Amino acid sequence: MLNTFIFIVLPYVALALLIFVTPYRYMTNRLTWSAYSTQFLERKTLFWGINPWHYGIIPVLAGHLAGIIAPGTMKSFLANRDTLVLLESVGLGLGLFALFGCLVLLPRRINSPILKRVTFASDYILLILLALQAASGVYIATFMRWGSQWYLHTAVPYLWSLAALNPRVDYMADFPLILKLHAAGAFLIVALLPFTKLVHLLFLPIGFLKDPPLLYRWRSPVVKGE
Repeated sequence: MLNTFIFIVLPYVALALLIFVTPYRYMTNRLTWSAYSTQFLERKTLFWGINPWHYGIIPVLAGHLAGIIAPGTMKSFLANRDTLVLLESVGLGLGLFALFGCLVLLPRRINSPILKRVTFASDYILLILLALQAASGVYIATFMRWGSQWYLHTAVPYLWSLAALNPRVDYMADFPLILKLHAAGAFLIVALLPFTKLVHLLFLPIGFLKDPPLLYRWRSPVVKGE
């Protein structure tokens, strides 16, 4: 029952929400499409959270995606033991980098009174999910080594079977619980994507190049006698 829910029900529900809710939100409430900039409200902690998060998670996601798009090439690439060890080590370091960023960004939202005014429940839920996802990925990379190899022989064929509308749960059924939770976390993040500020990932900000620069002015209270 758990395998059916995680590997059949959850991914298709997440995909349906992504396909149908995302364009609806874009057409009906486009002003909330991009993430609110909080740099003007608090920038010191933001620097130490957002940079490690982005520089850590983007290469990790790119590695996952490369395995899905070109599994044959990745298998040949990882056949060399030195390459495999190097990739695993770099991946673990990037995962720790991303986790550190999440652990900075979450308390930043909680401890800053001014940020609470522009923070919604969905923001907290998403940050917690991202932190748990990063933490479970670091655990897997540390205690279940050579994941980049067995990922190509298990998760990748399963994901292609999902795309073919013929999910092969047998590829994932015997995985330890932590791996199943890691997969479930990924599907939950995709499901929440259309409802949160993370939806800005789907937007390519190319049009802004032709826009004129914006001028910001701070409004300070008027001091009597001046």
